[in-house]
Amino acid sequence: MVIIIIYTTILICQSRGIWISILLTIPMAFLLIKKGNLTNIFIKNRKNLSYLFLILIIITVIYSTDNPLNKSPLTVPQRAFSVFDREDTSTNMRLIMLYSSLKMIHERPLLGFGLGTFNLNYPDFQALYLQEKPGMIRYLGDHNVLEAHNEYIQFASEIGVIGLLQFLVILLFFYKNSWNFLKAKGVEPKNKVINLGLFLGINIFLIHCLFTFPFHVPFLGASFFILLGLANFLPMDNLESCRSLTIHIELRKSLKIFAIVGLTFIFMISAYLFIIKPYLSEVYSFQGQKAYFIDDDLDEAIHHFEKAVRLNPCNGRILLHLGATYFNSGLFQEALPTLIESRKYYTDKNIIRNLGLSYMQSGNYPEAEKELKQAIYLYPNFSEAYIDLAYLHAIQENYDEAIAQWNKVLEIEPNFSEKYNVLYYLGLTYVKKGMPDKALEYFLQALVLVPEGDPIEQEIEEEINEIYKSKLEK
Repeated sequence: MVIIIIYTTILICQSRGIWISILLTIPMAFLLIKKGNLTNIFIKNRKNLSYLFLILIIITVIYSTDNPLNKSPLTVPQRAFSVFDREDTSTNMRLIMLYSSLKMIHERPLLGFGLGTFNLNYPDFQALYLQEKPGMIRYLGDHNVLEAHNEYIQFASEIGVIGLLQFLVILLFFYKNSWNFLKAKGVEPKNKVINLGLFLGINIFLIHCLFTFPFHVPFLGASFFILLGLANFLPMDNLESCRSLTIHIELRKSLKIFAIVGLTFIFMISAYLFIIKPYLSEVYSFQGQKAYFIDDDLDEAIHHFEKAVRLNPCNGRILLHLGATYFNSGLFQEALPTLIESRKYYTDKNIIRNLGLSYMQSGNYPEAEKELKQAIYLYPNFSEAYIDLAYLHAIQENYDEAIAQWNKVLEIEPNFSEKYNVLYYLGLTYVKKGMPDKALEYFLQALVLVPEGDPIEQEIEEEINEIYKSKLEK
């Protein structure tokens, strides 16, 4: 039943990495069954195995065809064969992550950039890679890259090749012990089968690490080390061998009580600092986002975000929420230092953009331009940053630069959701340049696209009428 549930879940999730991991592990399973002389156990259970395989085939057919039970927009074969599609966005995005991460390793090969710092350093190296391969920009998503989607590459970038090798040594001992145990004589076949199941599960996990980041999912990471411990526990042949591994420590009663109390105190303090406080911080952050996005109550959102920051002042993501809310509330003096602090712990395109907007609001145009250009450098398809930079040039009467940036938005995102706004601002800029015919061209395009009832519709019509009026007067 567990196998059926897991298999169905894998098909529903359509995880290509898991499929590849399972397919690569199956030949190893047959080899180990042969080497461990376990064939007889599977023969004895062939009836149940036949039922299991029949059910798995039925489940595969359901999720491999277009039918009422398959609610996914893609069938399994469509999802699987997309791996070979050179234009597949998901595959190409992972290639960007891979090559950018390799640049990080090349920069600091031995010791890496530090544990947990991948997100802080990755954008600079992605920008370098995209400068070399500008054609890959079109595959960029609109989300921040937090993980390398390859655990071994991320380990090497954070803790260096030395740290990665130490981890691989642990795995080497695991493979060696499991191999020896499965080949050993005198071990009950039942114990071998249990060890085989643990070994194959861990092997699939380790192959899957090539395609995603299971170690960075707390439940999966903890499960791996639990399975690793169980797989390396070899049943003892007799009581004496078990006793030989036991270490007896005699302590006085008072010392035992002191040790228990001390350890309990340390545990409670650690739980509060590293579990309870961060959790409560996330709860307040969630309440702040609800107040901001759903209730449209910025004061209440600030109240919750400030509570969250007091509990966890090193959470860059929550600092970003607080800084952005300060800015949108008109509290520009509070927004700027909060966003600067956020940048120490978290890399996000919106941090850089909001910093640029804060500098713009305070009149510090050189710093504003620097931040917005940095956002564009790190995230070349960040349309909002181009729009902000265009507006910055426009208010400084650098109209040619403003036009170039607005046109860049139309170039990188032809179906931009607010294209009519961009066209409207292009029209206004050409009006400022004294080119009414060119302005009229953009105003008419914007008028076609503007949603009915949008306040900007009336403004566009007024601009068009003004141009026609000027022409009639001439």
